[in-house]
Amino acid sequence: MTTAIALTINATVQEFRRWQLWFPAFIVIIAAVSLYDTYLIIRFEEVIYMMESNPMGRWLLEMAGGQVGVFVRVKLAGTLLVLSTLMFMWRWRAPMLFPITTSIASYQSCLMIYLTVL
Repeated sequence: MTTAIALTINATVQEFRRWQLWFPAFIVIIAAVSLYDTYLIIRFEEVIYMMESNPMGRWLLEMAGGQVGVFVRVKLAGTLLVLSTLMFMWRWRAPMLFPITTSIASYQSCLMIYLTVL
């Protein structure tokens, strides 16, 4: 009986340590890829309208007459909203935090591959 309790406590401590390491890493991945994408938008401002694959991004570029200012602001506001929501969920230990954060970080990692390779 005591070994079962000790194993349960040990597993709980390991889970806590895993959260302490992975959550900040995922947050950094999400933020870094978003900032890199924003850098590319500003860097290739002249051709971004032709290269942009996101329909919402194209619409924002159309609304601004091809200028990237509105697009960049909306993109950064969305990133801040997502990061703030994740931090709020982290603070309150939401049970769905790990799968949600993992999904977003995975998507951002795929976006990074798309932006650099394709």
